[in-house]
Amino acid sequence: MTNSIYNLEFKLFFRNPSSQIGILVLLLAGFSGLYLGKTFIQKQQQVIEKAALLQKKNTLTNVEHFGDELGLVMFHNKFSFANEPSPWAAFANGQRDVNPYLISVTMLGLEGQIYDTDINNPTTLLMGNMDLSFVFIFLFPLVIIAFSYNILSEQKESGVWPLLRSQTNNSQNIIWKKMVVRIVVVFAINLVLTISSVIYLNLPIDSTLAYASILIMLYLAFWFGVSYLFISLNKSSNFNVSGLIAVWVMLCIIIPASLNLFLTQKFPIPEALQNVINQREGYHEKWDKAKEVTMKPFFEHYPQLRKYPFPEEKTFSWYWYYAMQQMGDDQALESKIAIDKKLQSRQNFTKIVALFFPSIQTQIGINELAGSDLNQHLKFQNEVRKHHEQIRLHFYPSIFQEKNVKATDILNYKLEKFIPQKTNSVLLNLLSVFTLTVILFSISYLNFRKESLLIIKN
Repeated sequence: MTNSIYNLEFKLFFRNPSSQIGILVLLLAGFSGLYLGKTFIQKQQQVIEKAALLQKKNTLTNVEHFGDELGLVMFHNKFSFANEPSPWAAFANGQRDVNPYLISVTMLGLEGQIYDTDINNPTTLLMGNMDLSFVFIFLFPLVIIAFSYNILSEQKESGVWPLLRSQTNNSQNIIWKKMVVRIVVVFAINLVLTISSVIYLNLPIDSTLAYASILIMLYLAFWFGVSYLFISLNKSSNFNVSGLIAVWVMLCIIIPASLNLFLTQKFPIPEALQNVINQREGYHEKWDKAKEVTMKPFFEHYPQLRKYPFPEEKTFSWYWYYAMQQMGDDQALESKIAIDKKLQSRQNFTKIVALFFPSIQTQIGINELAGSDLNQHLKFQNEVRKHHEQIRLHFYPSIFQEKNVKATDILNYKLEKFIPQKTNSVLLNLLSVFTLTVILFSISYLNFRKESLLIIKN
């Protein structure tokens, strides 16, 4: 009997033209998201591969043009460091469209170079890039709303509900069967897109896939919970659809935008401009001061370099010039630390607030799993700093001893890559979305039970 009821509900659901359109929209949007997300990351990978070839070519060109003067060669020569996208970055592009994924630096002051990025069309940045995570987080809820908002109200408005209710003592069971049909269909579409992403994006079948799949399924279940709650209020179709769309707008657009605005006000970063000013002043002001003003703090920073004799009699030396560059970075150190702290504070505050908003929670969790979030970018910047420091310490002795370029291994330096650290720290995200989903379904159950008791009493 139960199977025949479900078979009938599935037939009624698939005969509805709006259901067919909804399924088609999700599949087309999902496959488009897969294609566009992969295309976006492939372009970044092509740039990284091209940069690897250009680094060696440019190094050879610099050596050819500037001869044996190592200090001058290092003034022009750039060393590239790339934030290598993980396979999951095509699934969720995250912040890879706004943060630089390829940083090329010389041995000069780092703080004046590390924030350099490509010039982007602001309209394009505002619209963002479409990927599969966008489809799951923003489009799936709309289709769930379209599938579910009138499950009960349509029966009442058409006059069928009294007849259906007369066939059973548990009217909630009728609504639940209709809801189960929609849950099965949406989760089946989710499964199709997930399997397609594994195949098309070459995603490894590991714990990351498991965590991402569970998080997405919980997020979809949350939206079914929201729809079920509105259904349990026993209102009209117009009320349900208006209320559900309002909830979607609040959770997916207004609250994230308001949170971003609040964070920029609560944690402003005037230090970003100050950092650049400090770095430039720390370097440029040394031109007009005695060399001792530069060299004393430089040797305090690098006591191991004291063994190389400093040519004080020269008006200009690369020894002094690179020391001035280092002093620029040292003078910007305090503002750089302040920037990192405020960015981390923004991230921590967002994680706390997101516990109450599944749309933000899911986006954060998927970006973390994909290695395309802010934390990974900050780690990438730190790796660039370490790489830059390693290059400086490696070539300083050769520059200070005025060695020939051919006596160094500069031609052996290749583009270095930062591999995002794999993270499965989404348990809190899962717990948060799961808890809110359970609360919604529990309230809905109590509403239906309360209505049933009122009907019995009457």
